[in-house]
Amino acid sequence: SAVPPRAPLASAIEAHQAKVSVTYSPDDMEPLVAKLSAGLPLARDLTLNDEADLVLKLASEILASGVPIEEVKAGVYKEPKTTPAILISAAGSAESKLKMKACGPHHMTCIFAMYGEQNRIRPKEAHENGQDLLRNKVKQMKWLFDGEEGKTWDIIAVDDGCPNNSMGLAREVIAAEGYTNVTVISLQEAIDQNNTFFTEQRGLKSTKDSRKGGAILYALQFASNVKRSESSPHFVMYTDSDLSTDMSLCGLLSAGIMQDGCSMSMGARYGMPETFLVKEKFALGHPESHYDQPNMMKIVFRHYLRVHLLPMLTGIYDTQCAFKCFKVEDVPAIIDKVQSMGPDFDMELLLCALQHYQKAGVSQEKLCKVYGTLFTEDFAESNFMATSEDPDKPFKTFVDMTKGIVAMHGRYIDSNSEEAKSAAELVEFANTLDLPRYKKMIQTLEKDLGPTLFDFDFGLDRLKAAASS
Repeated sequence: SAVPPRAPLASAIEAHQAKVSVTYSPDDMEPLVAKLSAGLPLARDLTLNDEADLVLKLASEILASGVPIEEVKAGVYKEPKTTPAILISAAGSAESKLKMKACGPHHMTCIFAMYGEQNRIRPKEAHENGQDLLRNKVKQMKWLFDGEEGKTWDIIAVDDGCPNNSMGLAREVIAAEGYTNVTVISLQEAIDQNNTFFTEQRGLKSTKDSRKGGAILYALQFASNVKRSESSPHFVMYTDSDLSTDMSLCGLLSAGIMQDGCSMSMGARYGMPETFLVKEKFALGHPESHYDQPNMMKIVFRHYLRVHLLPMLTGIYDTQCAFKCFKVEDVPAIIDKVQSMGPDFDMELLLCALQHYQKAGVSQEKLCKVYGTLFTEDFAESNFMATSEDPDKPFKTFVDMTKGIVAMHGRYIDSNSEEAKSAAELVEFANTLDLPRYKKMIQTLEKDLGPTLFDFDFGLDRLKAAASS
């Protein structure tokens, strides 16, 4: 099917420029959604600043309309394939702003790592893949915190050893715009200053030893050393460098800790209600976005393995999501145990945080609040979407992840515990999964089960039979 034509945005933006002059009653959800949808494309283009601006304008209109946010969400989230992704995004931002209003005074530090951002940091007129990412992140945070007394924020961009001057380009933007609460730091500083956390305890010899993880760890450490007001809470979150997840959703993260009473909070891109994945043509909701994933069965098996081998992850489907938030005073103890600076980093950081809170006596349901988010796939510039000639590449990647989960089970679960005893047979089976057996198992499960949701209980007998078939 053809890609739906992108409506001329200019006319759509003009239609939304003026403030809403009427107040809607709760019965007016449908006309409101129809009005806000008018003339908008179904997909998102992260290189268009007008679209990023429009998300915030529409969110403001939703808030001004008087229609309860749950009703707006019900109308907007009902048919994601035929609803403009900009509007789905705006509904999430509006909810985030409402949740931010309900929170007391606090400070939020936002971190992202930079590697190879020389294109995305520029505006579109300077590069076809430009996202003007720093200006847009600042704009999104300003919108979220605008009018919120006693609530403040800052951004730390951390260079991960980019050879293409991402750091210099970021500093140019900061100077040009006069930002006073945006800081650029570099992982190289940790090496130059012989920061023993990195150079001795993690063997970091050069920035090449890091793949995002080292940079995020350094920025977390940096943020935890900055002295701020003792009187109000200070949170620190990290996200990806691109605009795939809107920073205006940070209100959800604050609320997860301050309103929901959890020890940490995070977003999810898939695997639960109110998650949306924007593809090239339109947005997919849950569970369609999960079923559409070519690695669907591999992901479901990985989740099955995780919850049995690392039970503190129960209820968290998207462990890799780079939209996680911590209380700054907990950061030193959490990062102290993290060893990975590569692809396993996000999951290991999460594990260390959950285990830290478990040991402090926090109950499972209060460990981590997860909010669904809209995530726009960035096909043009992803650092992790490298194409491969090898048809077995996805299988090899997931075999490595299986080994990683088994290794983490050994590190994080006491071998004398009941958890370890009940998982022993599954660990033994997982250790037999070389590439041929793993591939056979996945292909057999795909044939036998078809579309399968995350919490499916395979049972060890079915897995053994599938791997040996």
